[in-house]
Amino acid sequence: MQKTNIKSVTARNEQAKAKLTKEQFLTLAKMCQSSSTQQLLNKKLPSQQKPMLANQLNITPRNNTPKSCRTAQEMKYFLYQKNLVKDSINKPQNHSQLLPKTKNSLHRNFSQLEKSSNSQQNNGQSTAPNTVKKKYNLLSTDSANKLDYRFSSVQFAQQIAQQLKKKFEPQQPQQKKENLHVSLDDFVTQINRPQSIISPFKQTKSLSPSTRVNIVPSKKSLYYVSSLVQSFRHILPQNQEQQIFRDHAVQTFNCVSFCVKLQEPTKMILEQKRMEIPIKSNYKFKKTVVFDLDETLIHCNENQNLKADVYLPITFPSGDTAQAGINIRPYAKWILQELSQLCEVIVFTASHQCYASQVIKYLDPHTTFLSGQLFRDRCVLSQDGVHIKDLRVLNRDLKDIVLIDNAAYSFGVHLENGIPIIPYYDNKDDKELKMLYDFLVDQVLPAPDCRIVLQSVFRLREYYNYGEPKQAIEKLY
Repeated sequence: MQKTNIKSVTARNEQAKAKLTKEQFLTLAKMCQSSSTQQLLNKKLPSQQKPMLANQLNITPRNNTPKSCRTAQEMKYFLYQKNLVKDSINKPQNHSQLLPKTKNSLHRNFSQLEKSSNSQQNNGQSTAPNTVKKKYNLLSTDSANKLDYRFSSVQFAQQIAQQLKKKFEPQQPQQKKENLHVSLDDFVTQINRPQSIISPFKQTKSLSPSTRVNIVPSKKSLYYVSSLVQSFRHILPQNQEQQIFRDHAVQTFNCVSFCVKLQEPTKMILEQKRMEIPIKSNYKFKKTVVFDLDETLIHCNENQNLKADVYLPITFPSGDTAQAGINIRPYAKWILQELSQLCEVIVFTASHQCYASQVIKYLDPHTTFLSGQLFRDRCVLSQDGVHIKDLRVLNRDLKDIVLIDNAAYSFGVHLENGIPIIPYYDNKDDKELKMLYDFLVDQVLPAPDCRIVLQSVFRLREYYNYGEPKQAIEKLY
């Protein structure tokens, strides 16, 4: 009896010990991860119950990580995407493709380039000759591990200087043909005209005669002024002649400001330029009418292929000869002939004598109309390089002399002695000289002082008091 009791007690003790271990196994497994605890559990739990308990609790004996709910295919995709995210974080993105390309290298950051050059010099890094240059990326995070190929501030300044030189360097003119030694334009009164702004010395070009409509002036119209006012009455010019008057008004307006600011030449210069012309006493009016030549009485075609009224041989000082195509203004010969019977008539041109003398010879073949001829060598050169026709070189009283010129800057300091006229090129219907003759005979020549008449009619000096030509014309006339 005692033996059976002892056996039953021991069996009950073992069952209680096994029950206690089963209930607390989960807690002990979570709390204990060390190898010593695992050995302790192995001693407490029989070997037969270990696999059964692990299957019941779905616990892997290797670790305590819970089993994933994903399948094998889903797990592969998950790990693949996870690796991509890691790579994108570790590797810097190449943002150079996203950045817009700069239009000009001048947009670079000068301060950054200067700092990079200084750091490169301090570190003493030397670039290998066989290394491949890469595009510098401002957003790169591992730029410290890469070679810096950015140029220094000196190189950057040199690049700016080269680009500015290419941009603003004027184009070299085309070389002239070898067989053409002398150009006719060098001896004719020609003025370079800018394309964008209106120069004070701009010559107004007309169009072909077929597109021009001539205005027939009324009997009460005043020379130059009536047509000038008519051209500004409308917002836009109604015909080509009104356009010519508008352009000439702008030119005259700019020339007046030039003449007002012009410095007086010295007496020594005037003495050198002076020309003694004998005064004839058989004239009806003791007045002197001075004509300009180019664009006033005639026009020399810049393009020799254009049709002209007459072709004159011009011999240059070098001995070369060229044919000059000349367009004669209507009434040019007639006005010289008629005025020569009333007063003294002189031609004063800024062209060279070798060219102008041939043209004058055609207008006055027997030298019966003109009392004198003055050329470029008699002009006074201003500080701006403009040839001024100073009337004092003629040694006449200024109250008895007038100058007719299409370019108002030629009047110089004698604005009150100037008579403006629109330029002539090829208009065969032009009647400006006819109207000019009537104006001279009726109002200018009989006046005791020509300057008073011209100032009251044209009022050129008063242009300087206004800001624009249209305003001046509307107020003055």
